[in-house]
Amino acid sequence: MRRCAALALALALLAAGCDRSSKRAEPIAPVFLIGIDGLEWSVLHPLIRAGRSPNLAALMQRGSFGKLGTLQPTHSPVIWTSVATGKSRKQHGIFGFLDGDRGVYTSSRRRGRALWNIADLHGLTTHVFGWWVTWPVEPIRGVMVSATSAGGRITKNWKGALLPGIPHQVHPPELTDRVLAIARDAGAPDHVERIAEREVFGPLPRDLDARERDLVDQTLWSIASDETYFEIAKALVPERPADLTMLYFGGPDVAGHRFWRHYRPWEFSWSGSSPAADAALACTVPRYYQWVDRMVGEMVALAGEDATILIVSDHGMHATATSAPNERYTTGDHQDAPPGVLIAAGPGVAKQGGWDAFLERGALPTRGNVYSIAPTVLGLLGIPAARDMEGSLAREILTPAALARIDALGAVDTHDAGFREPERVEAPADREDEFVERMAALGYILVPEAPEDDAVLVDPERFQLQTDPADAHPCY
Repeated sequence: MRRCAALALALALLAAGCDRSSKRAEPIAPVFLIGIDGLEWSVLHPLIRAGRSPNLAALMQRGSFGKLGTLQPTHSPVIWTSVATGKSRKQHGIFGFLDGDRGVYTSSRRRGRALWNIADLHGLTTHVFGWWVTWPVEPIRGVMVSATSAGGRITKNWKGALLPGIPHQVHPPELTDRVLAIARDAGAPDHVERIAEREVFGPLPRDLDARERDLVDQTLWSIASDETYFEIAKALVPERPADLTMLYFGGPDVAGHRFWRHYRPWEFSWSGSSPAADAALACTVPRYYQWVDRMVGEMVALAGEDATILIVSDHGMHATATSAPNERYTTGDHQDAPPGVLIAAGPGVAKQGGWDAFLERGALPTRGNVYSIAPTVLGLLGIPAARDMEGSLAREILTPAALARIDALGAVDTHDAGFREPERVEAPADREDEFVERMAALGYILVPEAPEDDAVLVDPERFQLQTDPADAHPCY
């Protein structure tokens, strides 16, 4: 009863914080913001050179791209909330994976409006699919399908999923049955295993040991999650055009954590148990990137030529535990905050050039940081940024005409006036237990972060792009 009462109160507060303006903003074009967790330039670069990431390459060729500075510690709930708000964790109130009582953060805990609330306030429609910290869903113009942790046959890793019986996973609520039906089909074990073999793993040897099988099973969960939100977006976006669409893919992060040693074995002084398994799993990381590239291509086609596309990753990835296997056998890491990826194309985005230099030398400029995304998206939507945001406009990626139009908007002090107060809403106990188990399996030390501390913005120039000869890897 206490949880139900708290949830009802939080939803009432969420609704009260979404007072709607009668004045509609004037977007330059519809915006599609696609978040891809853990996308790393050193993996993407050879894929592009080999012609195996054609959709991201096409966006780069007609737009702008570069390194995106990120935060340390690189905790997904924090960073993806910062992407959506333009605020630091001290401002938005999501400090990590767990709060001081070891509870999972929920959307009701967020201080201040996210992009979907701000767009709503200015009369615009937003669709949000699988974004971090979006349960319980918030009442907005458009569709929100939350990232809700779930039980099931495929366990020990956490990415968003949908569960029958959990309330407030879908807005508007009348879409719940349809969305859950899509999720049930997309996450069916036989369907996921077919995708896994076709897109990510290929045929696997039968003699995988228990540890390797565990890594594969953990990645199946992420495949199910990405397939679920992709299929939901693919079904709903064509029916309901929106001014802003936000879609999250989490699998490249999981594949990087799990299979980096198989992908770049020369960076490690220890090997796996089976040469056949090592060879079979060597291409898991780039194959997952290729699958995401195909899904991005379908979303770009649905968006149409008049849409602006932003591809954003929260951080990069590199080798860890190179001298000895760690307890969880995680071999890719990002806790020192390697820069993420920003790729943008469409109306309002400048054509960067430098394509040939990038392919030849991996020369990459820095294009802002994770705090830059929210003010840039708002500007493209015809909404002024707020002075209380940590980030500023990613000016280098915009055309002079778009910059002039956005600069003319000026800035407001805040978008948060009148927003509801944060309220603790407890997730179902089994959901919280599974969340802790799965994130721990990825190698995160789930210690509640101190609210008085803030994350540190790390200079992307500290990191150099790792490039290999074109014939140095069997996957390219």
